[in-house]
Amino acid sequence: MCGIAGYIGRMPPGAEARRRTLATMARRGPDDSGQCEVSVGPWRCVLLHTRLAIIDPDPRSAQPFEIDGRVLIYNGEIYNYLELRETLIGLGHVFRTDSDTEVLLRAYLEWGEGALDRLEGMWAFAIADPETGSVLLSRDRFGEKPLLTHRTDHGLYFASEVKQLVALTGHDFPVRTAAIGDFLAHGYRRIFSSPETYFEGVVRFPSGHAARMTGDGLSQPAPYWRPRFAPVDMTAEEAAEGAMAEIDRAIRIRLRADVPIAISLSGGIDSNVLAGIAVHRHGQPLHTFSMLEQDSDYDESAAIRLAQRALGVPAHETRVSHDGFLDRLAVMSRAYDGPVPSLGMYLDGFLSEAVADEGYKVLINGNGADEIFAGYYDHYLFWLAGRAGEVGADFDALVAEWRDSFGRHVRNPLLQNPRAFLDAPNERGHLHLNAPDVGDYLIGHPVAAHFAETAYCGDLLRMRMLNELMSESVPVLTWAHDSHYMHHSIENRAAYLDRGLVDFMATVPSRHLIQGGFSKALLRRAGEGVVPPEILHKTQKLGFNAPIASLLDRGDDALRDRLLADSPFWDLVDRDKVRQLLDPETESRGRDNFLFCLVSARLFYEEFVD
Repeated sequence: MCGIAGYIGRMPPGAEARRRTLATMARRGPDDSGQCEVSVGPWRCVLLHTRLAIIDPDPRSAQPFEIDGRVLIYNGEIYNYLELRETLIGLGHVFRTDSDTEVLLRAYLEWGEGALDRLEGMWAFAIADPETGSVLLSRDRFGEKPLLTHRTDHGLYFASEVKQLVALTGHDFPVRTAAIGDFLAHGYRRIFSSPETYFEGVVRFPSGHAARMTGDGLSQPAPYWRPRFAPVDMTAEEAAEGAMAEIDRAIRIRLRADVPIAISLSGGIDSNVLAGIAVHRHGQPLHTFSMLEQDSDYDESAAIRLAQRALGVPAHETRVSHDGFLDRLAVMSRAYDGPVPSLGMYLDGFLSEAVADEGYKVLINGNGADEIFAGYYDHYLFWLAGRAGEVGADFDALVAEWRDSFGRHVRNPLLQNPRAFLDAPNERGHLHLNAPDVGDYLIGHPVAAHFAETAYCGDLLRMRMLNELMSESVPVLTWAHDSHYMHHSIENRAAYLDRGLVDFMATVPSRHLIQGGFSKALLRRAGEGVVPPEILHKTQKLGFNAPIASLLDRGDDALRDRLLADSPFWDLVDRDKVRQLLDPETESRGRDNFLFCLVSARLFYEEFVD
């Protein structure tokens, strides 16, 4: 896990620009740094790297890493590197390190871009290949590792973060006000709706893609993998057995490291299945880290402590602090190079600090499980709509199961009707995180009626899940986790974001995803025998959250003055409306998410524009 940056073109950055860039990457890779410059066809290629040593920490595995003139810089982990190494040895390769870095470069030497189909892991890399006169850029399937680009008329810059592009190019990038408007209007779900970022001229390299820079310029990034829903006929038991095998393999290979591993443990199913399998089936020594919130609506302490006792491993608890909210949020904005996307992601920042304080370099989490196994409240209603009229399905009985389980906990009025998506298949109003009157606050920015779906298939539930997995939810989570965990020099691994697992789940008929009134039925089956039944059979979904009123004291005059101070921000947002919202006498119920987004965007402006 590392930081990378580079340039390909006719006017390579000088020594001072490279030094500045490496300095900005120090948090991403505090253990080592390196650089090189090579000729690739008509171009000069500069490669910069800082290392967070996780696998084979010996200096022999430092980067840039070179074999037969090809040079690699790489941010990430190849989890199946041991299996690939054995295959490559059988093909005649002789290794000089025990690293996944060498496996990645030798896989490229052996299979070219075909190696991408064989890799399981997270990555953003550049390989300079003088023999072919090209540089290959690639990013992992789920966007766990960031890769940003900036084009000029003389070449291409790339880096892990915007701040490195600023250091390497020597100039700032203007903030895109349209991106701020979208964030305020729609919350985090629109952040990754296009490759554009919060900064003019800075573009995200797409996940699951690769591109070559040659003498003719940079090719258009091309996908090497996309998830597709393609169900095959199988029984519920076959689905459970297949899912359990894939889940076990995905977790097992993500436990590979030459340093101790920590795990983010909540009171929910995702992290407990992960921890239970790691500890009880693979004998992995773990240190759990949990976040506790004192508000009773979000307090998971009882379930977390039950899980801790069942695991029998060292446990660390961190309580949400209500002090210094604005200053902490501002620091996080600098780490994100953007507004912090949600209150839950702000709270997760406390966990990253606790993990760093205990000296851990690797944290493993359960991100992606809801999007892969169908865990959200609306998923259940999409599933019901799909079962209606199905041969052998008793719709009234299925609705009764829902009412006795998940239906008891739904707060969103649009999701309290079990026929919501049967009667209105295109209804997506429940996805708006912000208040219905958010448009009144924005100046000159339209608020769309609903979200456009980009992943199309004939199944309403799977279409929703694919959109969340590839554009709306998971990419935002992976960006957030990379931003604040790497700010503390911690590698964050998502156990369920695994190509083999996702491909298998795409073959499972939707009817098997929810069973007996329980969502994520296949994940629950995988946790049998390793997770306490009280957790495994929970139907209420909480997640990391807290009421914003506990963090933002609207009665604090200094706080209101800071947020309402003169700023170009008020060219986008009606200051009088915000002043009224910040008045402690104003009723703010139902506007928590919008209020957080508003404060987050305002502090981003304070850091980057004011």
